[in-house]
Amino acid sequence: MKKYIFGVIATLALIPAIAISNGHILASAQAKPASAAAQQVTASFSIENMTCASCPISVRTAMKRVDGVNSVEIDYESKMATVVFDPAKTNTGQIAEASTKVGYPATEIKE
Repeated sequence: MKKYIFGVIATLALIPAIAISNGHILASAQAKPASAAAQQVTASFSIENMTCASCPISVRTAMKRVDGVNSVEIDYESKMATVVFDPAKTNTGQIAEASTKVGYPATEIKE
């Protein structure tokens, strides 16, 4: 029993060291998205067939499922989607196709 209690105390004594170690790992992992953010592209799409308030949910879900898509904002009133994505993983054609496949044809708006 004494060995068990000693083992628990020893483990608890290591928790701050583990937390500090993990803190450094998390800090370095958090630094990476900043460089990844430089590789992000924003594109706008015109979305057809959105006739009700739940339609944007379907469009957003379909677009977010595309690997490399980081965020999708839908404006129901203007029937537009704004998508932030990693061009190394996907492209505007794949994103538009995902929306089109669920019944909401999307066309990239070239500025």
